[in-house]
Amino acid sequence: MPQHEIEASLPAHRVVNTDVTSIVRSDGKRLGELLISKGTIDWRPTRKWRDTSTCRLSWERFDQVMREECG
Repeated sequence: MPQHEIEASLPAHRVVNTDVTSIVRSDGKRLGELLISKGTIDWRPTRKWRDTSTCRLSWERFDQVMREECG
């Protein structure tokens, strides 16, 4: 089973204008960044060549996806 690591950069107060950013690693290999903001939750995968593809979900859509995924 892979060993997962999460590195988080948390603002000192309520999230207003600054995203909460977490770097996610599996067995030491960087998988990507999770960005949490007031309006959305974003996943920015790590790629061999840096591009700007970010998956962005509203909180309502995130809730729907998680409910579908978790039954």
